Amino acid sequence: MAIRNRVLTLFFFFFTLFSAAFSQSLVTDLVKDGIMKAKLGDYKAAKLSLDRAVALDSMRIESYYNRGVVRSELKDYKGAIADFSRVIYLKPSYPEPYFNRALAKDYLKDYAGAIYDYSKAISIKADYVEAYLNRGLAQFDLGNYKDASDDFTRALQYRPNYPAALYNRGLARFNLNDYENSIADFNDAIKYDTVSPEYFSSRGAAKAAAGYFEDAILDFSVTIKLLPFDVNPYLNRALACLYLKQYQAAYDDYSKVIEIDPYNTEAYLKRGVTLQYMEDVMGACEDWKKADELGSEMGKAYFEKYCTR
Repeated sequence: MAIRNRVLTLFFFFFTLFSAAFSQSLVTDLVKDGIMKAKLGDYKAAKLSLDRAVALDSMRIESYYNRGVVRSELKDYKGAIADFSRVIYLKPSYPEPYFNRALAKDYLKDYAGAIYDYSKAISIKADYVEAYLNRGLAQFDLGNYKDASDDFTRALQYRPNYPAALYNRGLARFNLNDYENSIADFNDAIKYDTVSPEYFSSRGAAKAAAGYFEDAILDFSVTIKLLPFDVNPYLNRALACLYLKQYQAAYDDYSKVIEIDPYNTEAYLKRGVTLQYMEDVMGACEDWKKADELGSEMGKAYFEKYCTR
């Protein structure tokens, strides 16, 4: 299964604020400067401007908020959490600081804390689609696949054609062994996004798990066209070919993996198994010996069992 991408919504905005008259104009200019530099990708310079804005006026919400955005981009997630927490303290009725603090917690793998903040954002904004999606992803990372699926469904209630929600619900249902509905979700996701290779790869995995090996091979083949130098779809297609006893096709795919990655122990191990099915014991032993040399315990076990008589 593919790695899932969280939705990142880090906004730059201004509130209408109270502020000391002597510094209001300068602080506004510093925040605008920070925003401009951040949009140009110069996050370190942006942070310096926003640091000055915070130092001049500790009550300006946009200074903390935008510095939290910049800190997130700089992967200073603890600093980002501190800034978003300050915004929440000053203006607890706005959903975005909760969302962004949750996102920072996500990256720190504090999934329970992220779920709490996504839930707070949703309590303020009931149709917050991205918050449902990301809360579902945090539930997924905790292994709560049913809760994850429910959150993706909620996201789809507000945005029915949202491919990310369809795809991730498909992943959750796959992990619940609900392969038919998983395939249905991947089918729908692909209707709206025909170029994401992980959609085809994941649908292929679900089809294989459901026993539809020929259809799985078709999806893995599409994935290979989209990612010709990624070994995983070749490995997946080869395994499906093995189940169908298409040994030459499986051999060819494992050989392609080795061509791309000469140190791939799984390919040597399973190509050896394929050669055993093809009654080429000598070739199988050569592959298992190579897998053993690369550190595969299973390769060593196969070689000792079948090749040392």
